[in-house]
Amino acid sequence: MLNDLPLMLRILAATVLAKQNRALLAELAFLRAENSYYRRLLPAQRLTFTLAWRRRFAEAGAAIGWTRLKKICTVASAKTIQRWHQALKKGLLGQSRKQGPGRPRTDAETETLIVRMRTENDWGIHRISGELLKLKIKRCPQTVANILRRHVIEPLDPNGEGRTSTWKPFIAAHGHEIAATDFFTVDVWSWLGKTTAYVLFAIHLATRKVEILGVTEHPDEAFMKQIARNVTMDDVGWLKRIGAKYLIHDHDTKFCESFVMLLKTGGVEAIKLPPNSPNLNAFAERWVRSVKSDCLRKITCLGFGGLGRALSEYMVHYHAERPHQSLGNAPPDAQAPVQQPDDQAGMGKIGCQTRLGGVLKHYYREAA
Repeated sequence: MLNDLPLMLRILAATVLAKQNRALLAELAFLRAENSYYRRLLPAQRLTFTLAWRRRFAEAGAAIGWTRLKKICTVASAKTIQRWHQALKKGLLGQSRKQGPGRPRTDAETETLIVRMRTENDWGIHRISGELLKLKIKRCPQTVANILRRHVIEPLDPNGEGRTSTWKPFIAAHGHEIAATDFFTVDVWSWLGKTTAYVLFAIHLATRKVEILGVTEHPDEAFMKQIARNVTMDDVGWLKRIGAKYLIHDHDTKFCESFVMLLKTGGVEAIKLPPNSPNLNAFAERWVRSVKSDCLRKITCLGFGGLGRALSEYMVHYHAERPHQSLGNAPPDAQAPVQQPDDQAGMGKIGCQTRLGGVLKHYYREAA
């Protein structure tokens, strides 16, 4: 068809087609790179496909060609997609295979119970099999292992090797003895200009209560030594009052050797976390996000006095008014989790209390 066109039009058409071809190749290269990235984010497990996706992959794979598909396919093997295409041509795609001979599959209720026992405990397959036998459910250890793998849960071996404690049960058991500390910075304005204030705080992991240990412009060794003396004083030191035996902190050089030694003298062991591991100090990191997003980023601190007043107001709000999800939506100073009433009738009106000129708000129900 192009041969019937004049020479100049053929050259122009070939140029346009070549440009479009380069654009399509670049787009294809980008999509392949994007697919490779998404594939890396997926967990190392077998993917499942609906009937619609199998039909779509089968039709697209046949259009590409099976030889070429082997080189670029990552979502499944080319043989699998070819088998889907053959079943699609025969009208058999999506039809379930006949149940062969053998034992019937474990019912869904028992499978849910096995998964629950494994996720709530560090039990091996033999222990789970024994617990089921107590409930008059007979399942051998190998069946338990197969069920767990079907739910993408690796079963523990009979000897208990490879058992690891999870973070949540560890905090529930030992959080009352552990406190975490960290620094965060705040820009403070004065008549000399802007300065940086370093705020040192600590959080009790069990109760989520927070204490501002000190605010300074120069967090040197003398400042840290005085903080260590303050928090370990008998009867009045914050770490003594909450009963903390361990204080975790990051690799910041401000936590000097003299600070660690004074804590140890006061009966508190300082534990330095591994480098590049912010998740191990997640409670402290999360509180920094809260105090900044709820308060400090919405105001301008004029002098260290203004910063101190803002932190004081926020501490009252945090401990007595702000709901905490891990504590049943109750503030850290509350005695019990928030109860959800069945009926709102006959209850008092809802009031609002503000702090820092409306930056912090607390809603409460007035007495009827």
